[in-house]
Amino acid sequence: MERSSGAAPPRQTGRSDEPGDGAGQRLAISVETGGHDISVFALSGELDLSTIPLLERRLLDEVRSTSAVVVDLTAVSFIDSSGIGLLIQAFRSGGDSERLHTVISDGSQVERVFRLAGIDRALPLYMDRHGAIEALNGVASD
Repeated sequence: MERSSGAAPPRQTGRSDEPGDGAGQRLAISVETGGHDISVFALSGELDLSTIPLLERRLLDEVRSTSAVVVDLTAVSFIDSSGIGLLIQAFRSGGDSERLHTVISDGSQVERVFRLAGIDRALPLYMDRHGAIEALNGVASD
């Protein structure tokens, strides 16, 4: 019987990593408004060392210039320590208030990694986007 910690599924081989190839695109980023000066970064795909450059500057600039940011990871299939590091860096760059909230999907690889690594105690986590936005409404209106 094969055992797994659940931390990271085996990487799939034979996939194209070329951007723009629909299935081969490793990270897609959509930035939306959540109202009340809240930006929502909806990510899908893989958030790892190779895709961090696509997100890093945009996310950090947004956290510094907007009242609040929600990072929706419900469509992220894989996250590694560099992705977690970026989220913590963004959280810390927001100043004294908790201006960055993260949405994860219950039972996902991201949730398992966050719980194993204790990230659920370091970042505000929500299981749905609406809950994260509602929690930030007070911060954005201050």
